[in-house]
Amino acid sequence: MKTKPKKALFILTLSVFTVVLIADIATAQLIRWRAQSLFGPEDTSTTVQARMVVDETNKSLEGKLRTTLYGVGQISPPGTMTEAIARGALDAGLTVPMMRSESAGIAAFGMPFGWQNIDQVIEFYYDFGFLDFMRKVDAKRNIFFAAPLPFGPITLLTKFPVNTINDLKGKKIWSEGPAASLVEALGGTSVWFDPGEVYMGLRLGTIDGVFFGTAELETMKLKEVINYVVLPAPIDPLVVDWVVGLNSWNKLSPEDRQTYDRVLRENVVRQQYERCMISNDKGIEAAKQAGVTFITLKDEEIAKFRKASMKVWDDVAKTDADGAKAVQMLKEYLTKKGVF
Repeated sequence: MKTKPKKALFILTLSVFTVVLIADIATAQLIRWRAQSLFGPEDTSTTVQARMVVDETNKSLEGKLRTTLYGVGQISPPGTMTEAIARGALDAGLTVPMMRSESAGIAAFGMPFGWQNIDQVIEFYYDFGFLDFMRKVDAKRNIFFAAPLPFGPITLLTKFPVNTINDLKGKKIWSEGPAASLVEALGGTSVWFDPGEVYMGLRLGTIDGVFFGTAELETMKLKEVINYVVLPAPIDPLVVDWVVGLNSWNKLSPEDRQTYDRVLRENVVRQQYERCMISNDKGIEAAKQAGVTFITLKDEEIAKFRKASMKVWDDVAKTDADGAKAVQMLKEYLTKKGVF
């Protein structure tokens, strides 16, 4: 029996309407986030760390959450990223702790001569309770601390030789967080500006050196504008953070929040670190081939370096109750591990 033309047209129209309606409902249910990295497009923190967070969470929450990653400054200037995330202009981002807190956040970044490896970082945050503590601290600022992202060693890259800690006196060193405090404790001057401008700062002589990752010797071509790499790295590994605005976080269902949290811990934190270390090793090799000199401080100078770093610990502990608690927790943990 043949279907009448009008009836066939009605059925076709109804079918199309149903498909469109279902598509609209699915689109309406999809939560879209805008995220931004604090660092430039060539920086490992952007290409590896932020990229991996976005890719893994998009994959695990397909159809529920879609995050788009923007470059440094595309939505919010670097200096106001924290405020942008807190008020919802951005939903998430890769940033550094001290842009959210002058105390506990600095301790979260990595205290000089503190933890010794990636295993200690993961254990300290996830099993010793530091992540829970930092989440409470950040909640005061309407921010959810999603995950720590260990990066790798942060060491001194300079245009001048450093054979003793006295060689840093009067020098301008790009640095942030505990590294900045360490520079000041050693008689240098800490300077900070957009990380993407570090190359030109070194080239133009605006700064004499940087506390930076070794991957960027190649990715940012810092091997072209520095002459020395000073070892050992006082912070290893440095930890940056993935944070989400609390309002954006609360829009996810409890089940999706649980999935997001699990994916970061199981699929991202260690894996992105391992990828970063590959880039760090490539940076070191590229610098050696470019003729950069590697200086390893003598034991007596390392001892002085370590002693000066303890002043940084004390200063952070004196800032406020959160800073005191963070340093106390780190000391307790490292004492159990035999580091202190």
